[in-house]
Amino acid sequence: MKGKFDMIEETKFTTADFNQALLELEDHYINELENLLISKLMEQKSVQLEGLADEVLEFAGRTNYKIRLRRPNKNVWSIPFRDFRESIRKVLRFGTSGLLKDNESETIPKKVRIDYPIALLLNVLPEKEYKMRSFVGNPVIHPTLGDGKVIRISDSGNVEVQFKDRTVRLKPNFIKLKTN
Repeated sequence: MKGKFDMIEETKFTTADFNQALLELEDHYINELENLLISKLMEQKSVQLEGLADEVLEFAGRTNYKIRLRRPNKNVWSIPFRDFRESIRKVLRFGTSGLLKDNESETIPKKVRIDYPIALLLNVLPEKEYKMRSFVGNPVIHPTLGDGKVIRISDSGNVEVQFKDRTVRLKPNFIKLKTN
């Protein structure tokens, strides 16, 4: 059974058209998550990473193009905002399972994997923050296949949907979001 934070609330949708909703909300949620992450780092300066024992990440500065992070007595990284934003997009499209905790798993395609410093940075926020802004898990309707659930969205924008008896990859304009 789905928890309260496992998908976007249907009250956030202005339309049942999946493609339009994705275009309207995705960039908004990426900006929101980026601001949450950076605010938390700037406010706390040092953060114990969510779900990772003994991992601390320190905010070491910011420019117009990069975030500087440090792991005490280990590494210093400069992360370009473009890479950071694209990694948030991957998490929102692919789902949090694996990408945040076990990024190197064989079940995660190489093109979806996130660079280690960015994966650490994304772990600053709890997983529920990503889940409640992701289309993964949202119910959809297809005219002939019926009710389904979004499993992931590819880089090209195709949507993988789990229906009752099979999984299908579709263009986003072939499905509608299920709303009451």
